[in-house]
Amino acid sequence: MTFIALDDEPLALVLIEKLAAEVPDIHLLATFTDATAAADFLQNNTADLLLTDINMPDVSGLDFVRQLPDERPMVIFLTAHKEHAHEGFDLDVVDYLVKPVSPERFQKAMIKAAARLVLQEKLDPLPAQETSFFVFSEYIQVKITIADILFIESMGDYVKIHLAGSAKPILTLERLKNLAARLEKHGIRRIHRSYLVNVEKIEARQKSQICVAGVWLPMGETFLGLGKNW
Repeated sequence: MTFIALDDEPLALVLIEKLAAEVPDIHLLATFTDATAAADFLQNNTADLLLTDINMPDVSGLDFVRQLPDERPMVIFLTAHKEHAHEGFDLDVVDYLVKPVSPERFQKAMIKAAARLVLQEKLDPLPAQETSFFVFSEYIQVKITIADILFIESMGDYVKIHLAGSAKPILTLERLKNLAARLEKHGIRRIHRSYLVNVEKIEARQKSQICVAGVWLPMGETFLGLGKNW
């Protein structure tokens, strides 16, 4: 598992480096004291996890995470104040670490993150003959018929699956990249870092946009050439 660390206190980052060196199977890619530099790194690189302080002078860790693209890493917050531990609950973070962080607590948080990563990546591509699959949504298993998928929208660690004939999308804990790998053989293709579409449901195209069920979706520059073959 790879991660980066963001904290405006250099000594805090030194401690994180020492703690990370003691945990097997994790790799600290980079540390940052500046939120802008961390955001630039994530824009051009992939990390499984972001470890970030909450209390920083330029931007709070909470706001920093909220401003990241939907396809963001998992998050563990660092805080010097226990009362802040619930402020980011809506962001579905993996864990909160209260400073000073003990080796035992750090290792526990990393194991927790690694377990979630395994859960997200363990699903194999669906066989071509399969016509449906199940996802967990609101504590129940919901059957998704692949032919009914209009488009899938990334919401960080969650996705919204928009279906034909359904007024409300299905929200489930899953990463967009995992569904892209599972469903590619079924005509569900990635058009943007935040969207997958069912190519059979495309109604119109206009420059860098695709229309599905009356909804215009952006098409990322990376995927423009691929769409010409659909």
